[in-house]
Amino acid sequence: MNTSRRAAALALALCAVPAGAESPAAGRSADAPWPQLWGPRGDGSATGTRLAGSATPSLREVWRRPIGSAFSELTIGGGRGYTGLADGGKDYTVAIDLASGKELWRTPLGETYKGHDGSRDGPVSTPTFHQGRVYMVSAYGVFQALDAATGKVAWQHDLQRDFGAPKPFYGFGTSALVAGDRVVVQAGGEKNGLIAFDAKTGAKAWSVSHSTTSGYSTPVLAKIHGVPQIVVLANDKVFGASPKDGALLWSAALPQTQGEAAKSPLVLPDGRVLAAQWNETTVYDVKKDGETWTATMGPRTPLLRNTYSATVYHDGHLYSFNNQNLICLDAKTLEAKWRQRLYGGFVTLIDGHLVTLSASSGMLHVAAASPAAYQEKVKVAAVNAGAMNSTGVSAAGDRLYVRNVEELVAFEIGGGK
Repeated sequence: MNTSRRAAALALALCAVPAGAESPAAGRSADAPWPQLWGPRGDGSATGTRLAGSATPSLREVWRRPIGSAFSELTIGGGRGYTGLADGGKDYTVAIDLASGKELWRTPLGETYKGHDGSRDGPVSTPTFHQGRVYMVSAYGVFQALDAATGKVAWQHDLQRDFGAPKPFYGFGTSALVAGDRVVVQAGGEKNGLIAFDAKTGAKAWSVSHSTTSGYSTPVLAKIHGVPQIVVLANDKVFGASPKDGALLWSAALPQTQGEAAKSPLVLPDGRVLAAQWNETTVYDVKKDGETWTATMGPRTPLLRNTYSATVYHDGHLYSFNNQNLICLDAKTLEAKWRQRLYGGFVTLIDGHLVTLSASSGMLHVAAASPAAYQEKVKVAAVNAGAMNSTGVSAAGDRLYVRNVEELVAFEIGGGK
């Protein structure tokens, strides 16, 4: 891994879940409009904002505040925002008042994870909100369940000490996944690669190691052919496991085994699964015949590469980055429809709009999600140029929230239909 790839790998343990696939997760609710990494379903998309049907949207800055270094996204639940940061030699999970940007509480995760080899200081994981709890993994592998109102620790585990999880080169970057009354972490390692805990008590429900490798990817929850499952991208394979006990449903080897997984798999509505590696993305056709599952390697494309942005699905098309270019592909054929040079970044799909934060310029772009052409509607200078933009945009109601390693900014969505 060269320096830019290392920085990107850290920047994203942030990735997508089933984009358009049927999901058994709770999804969007009034209480938790953006409860986890990449939104209500974890697929990099959301609906129900003021962008819906807007022909001429506008963005007005509401507040702006400095924030400590981290690669954490802002999650939203219980009327508050939650993210990670580094400050004064320690890493923290913090709660943010969404009206003012004021910090409400902070809970230490441990000493600051120091950036190295192109990375930055601070947490890599994103907090997960669920039913009054916030779940967060530190870069050193401390896994905490916090009271969302106060920040008080309800329970915690040390993934390295308690479960033998190996620390990835850039620290733990996986985020917690809620599956029913359990919370699941992709810890990695020979005995406890995937661990499910009771969400209330923290007791271990089950653990499996269908792959012994470790990386930065976050597992995703989906229904494939009507069957709920946890879909996992490891360094050597992609697989589906039962949320009940972790039992293996299906598995397929990746064409390349070098490097560390940093993007979550993407599950399409027809049951196909996209697995992204640094140089290409591979599509797997997952089938179920009676009780027998198969996963067959299908097309591979180098057009979705050199990025750790989410790949989002909309109306039969895929949108993501190919190095410096935002790109649109036909989801069936993987044929490119258009490219737009935005110099890298992170894309989120919000009410039929591609909301893109450029990687280093700090520009926020809003464009129609259309295979016909890139159709930009508004562009604003969102965060300070030159600082690493390491995460995507979060959305709730009439607001967009944008952060990099130095600033957190709220924008109000306006404009006409």
